[in-house]
Amino acid sequence: MRMAVFHPAFTTVGGAEILAASQAGFYRDQGVAPDLVTLGYDPLRWAPKLTGIPVRVVEKRHWTDPFAGWTRMAKLRQRGERAAKVLRDYDLVVAHNFPASALLGSALIPGRKVWQCNEPPRGIHMREANPIVTARLQATGGTGLEAATKLFGKNLAKHDQGMGRSSSARARKTYDLDSIGKLDQIYAISAFSRDNARTIYGRCDEQVIYPIVRFPEGGRGRRGLDRSVCRVLVHSRLEVMKNIDTVMRGFSLFQRRSTVPCELHVVGEGPSRASLEALARETCAEGSVRFHGYLSDQDLKAVYESCDVFALLTLDEPFGMVYPEAAAKGLLLVGPDHGGPLEILDGGRLGWAIDAFSPEALSESLQEIWSLDDSEVDQRREAADRACRSRFSLAAVGPQLMNLVTSG
Repeated sequence: MRMAVFHPAFTTVGGAEILAASQAGFYRDQGVAPDLVTLGYDPLRWAPKLTGIPVRVVEKRHWTDPFAGWTRMAKLRQRGERAAKVLRDYDLVVAHNFPASALLGSALIPGRKVWQCNEPPRGIHMREANPIVTARLQATGGTGLEAATKLFGKNLAKHDQGMGRSSSARARKTYDLDSIGKLDQIYAISAFSRDNARTIYGRCDEQVIYPIVRFPEGGRGRRGLDRSVCRVLVHSRLEVMKNIDTVMRGFSLFQRRSTVPCELHVVGEGPSRASLEALARETCAEGSVRFHGYLSDQDLKAVYESCDVFALLTLDEPFGMVYPEAAAKGLLLVGPDHGGPLEILDGGRLGWAIDAFSPEALSESLQEIWSLDDSEVDQRREAADRACRSRFSLAAVGPQLMNLVTSG
């Protein structure tokens, strides 16, 4: 059997790309020998990470494209035609993310067409794929402190304007709905994504197949909490929907009430860095918020080992690999009360699942954490690590993925 994993682009290194590459590597290790098919590829960034996995690049642009039209929809259809010529060589194609999902659905090929729904395309189905931010916008009129709701409100107004006329945006939505209807199978990486897909497309497998998390051997060796300095970690791409500004405001409230020094360590890069740095200067004690940017594996390990709590209140997140990874490294978890992170936290049993728009809720959670005795801390830490390994490890998820390959 010839298999392909179809992902839009391997030009940057993000969570979606890492997930697609990781699954291709899993199938390779199982002897399935998949190809990666993509519209964009940066070999300098990705060749070392894709050893033994052939990469086929579908031409994203061609000099003849203008003859078919200048609209985004015209370009998308042209890419779909070129992708179909490549995808017809396979017995099974598993697509990740838009537009690969829609291009696969529209392709007239003999092989089985499957979409791993990490999340429905947020920019096309804005209300349905962003239910929590949509509800927040309706409840507040966009007057909350968080940047995410304000930006979402502006983008939603533009979206509605485009959908109200015969536009490229409206055409892309129609194309996506029609194309997804032609897929043989859809499965999701979380119950949250499954339910969103069903709302939009009217279908998605009941069974969720979570991403494989590559856990280190054992957790962090240190026990209890460091009570001389309260250290909190954020590890994420720095962008508006990650809602890091709310974490920073909550940390600021906690810091004011603490009797010991507090530090917030922010690991990652992204377009929101400058605004977050400005917010840190405005709300937090000088020098207490440390922006690390991207770190080497060794430096990242050192930052994780210095912190006791991982806090991230990302909005409408379909899964969130960083949460089980942080649990495996011995950090206590604070996440949002919705989406994939809530599933990882098992409804709050394995950490603190809080209102993602409330700085006060984060402050209270941090106060509660540092009021625990060390034995309770260790019990919570070990329970979260053990539960995450039992649900998201290679041993747990691998058989489900192989059943997907063989069941067709």
